[in-house]
Amino acid sequence: MVRRITTNGMMMSYKSNLMRSYNNLAGVTEKVTTHRQFNSYAESPSKASQAFQLRRSRWNVENQLANNKQVTHKFQQAWDCMDNTYQKLGTELVKYSSLRAENDAEAGGRKALGEIIKGAADSVMQTMNAKYGENFVFSGADGETVPFSWGPDGEVLYRGMKVDVKTPTEAELAAGNWQGKPDYADFLKLYNTVENEHTYVDLGLGMKEDKDGNLIDSSAFDTALSGIATIGYGTTSVTVEGPDGKDVVETDVPNNLIALIREYGEILSQCDAQTGAYPEDPAKWPNGAETRCDALEKQLEDVLDELHANWMAHDTRATFLKTNEDRLESMDDSLNEQITNVEDIDPAEAITALMWAQYSYNAALRIGTSILSQSLIDYMN
Repeated sequence: MVRRITTNGMMMSYKSNLMRSYNNLAGVTEKVTTHRQFNSYAESPSKASQAFQLRRSRWNVENQLANNKQVTHKFQQAWDCMDNTYQKLGTELVKYSSLRAENDAEAGGRKALGEIIKGAADSVMQTMNAKYGENFVFSGADGETVPFSWGPDGEVLYRGMKVDVKTPTEAELAAGNWQGKPDYADFLKLYNTVENEHTYVDLGLGMKEDKDGNLIDSSAFDTALSGIATIGYGTTSVTVEGPDGKDVVETDVPNNLIALIREYGEILSQCDAQTGAYPEDPAKWPNGAETRCDALEKQLEDVLDELHANWMAHDTRATFLKTNEDRLESMDDSLNEQITNVEDIDPAEAITALMWAQYSYNAALRIGTSILSQSLIDYMN
C-alpha cells in the first residue's frame, strides 16, 4: 500500500523536523554559552547527583580552609607576642639589665635599671594582652576578658585573679593543708577552669564524637591559648648563696614572668642612687634584698627557659597549621577538578556539535523554501 502524500502532511512533517532541529541547535548553543553539560536535574540525574555530592564536599573543605587560615593568623599573632616577650623584653632588656645591675663594679645605675625593668613588666603585660580581631589572644576560651591586669596593691591578675599566689609544698598539698594560703584554692579553681576550656575548630581532621557524645580531641583543633600556661603562675622556692657564703632558701618567688620582673624592678629601684646599696627591710627581705634579687635572677632564667619551651611548642602547632592548609588547598583543587569533569563541557566537542546543529538547521530552512512553494497541482503535474 502506497502512502498518500499531501501538502498538509508534508508541511506538518517538515515543521516537526524543523522544530526538532531548532531545539537541538538551542540546546547545543546553551551548552556552549554556559559551559555546562546540564542546567537542571532532569537533564542528567546521575551527573547532577554526583555534582551535588562533590560540591557539598568542596563547600566543607572551603570552610575548613577558611577556619585554618583564621587560626593561623591568630597563632601568628600569639607567636609574635611570645617572640617579643622572650627575645626583646625578657632576654635583651630584663636579663641583660639584671646582669649589669649585679656585676657593675660601682652599681650606681641600679636604681635607673630598676625603673627600666619595672617598665618592662608593663610592656610584657601589654604584649600578652594583644588582640586578634575582637578577641584577646591569651584569654583562653573567654576572648572578651582582658587576660592580665594590675591589682589594687600592684599584684598581677589573670582574668581578675591573683597569679603570684603562694603555692603549697608537696607535703601540704598531699595533706590538704592550705592554711595561710587562701588565695591558692581560689586560683586553682580558675586555673583548672582555664586549662579545661577549649575552643575547637573543624580543620578537616574528622570532627568525631565518642559513644558518650563527647568530642574526640584529636579530631579537632583547640585554638584556646592560656596566658598563665604561657608565662607561668604561682610561686616556688629558690636556693641561692647568701652573704655568708651558705645556701639560703628564698620562698614565694614568683613563677609568673610579669610578677617576677615587677618585683625585681621594684627592689632595684629602691637602691641608693649614689652607691647602689640595696635597701634594707628585714620584714620584706629576711635574707636581705640582695639575696632576694639573686633568687629572682635565678628564677628568671628558669621562667624564660619555660617560655622558650612554650614558644617552640607553639611553633610546632603553627607548622602543623601550615601543613594542614597546604593539604586542604590540594584537596580543594582536586574536588574542583572533579566538579569540572562532571559539570563542564568539552569545548572542542561542544563546538563541533554546535556547528553540526547549525548546519542541520540551515539545511532544514533551505528544504522548506522548496516545499512550501509547491502546490498540489504542481505536485500532480
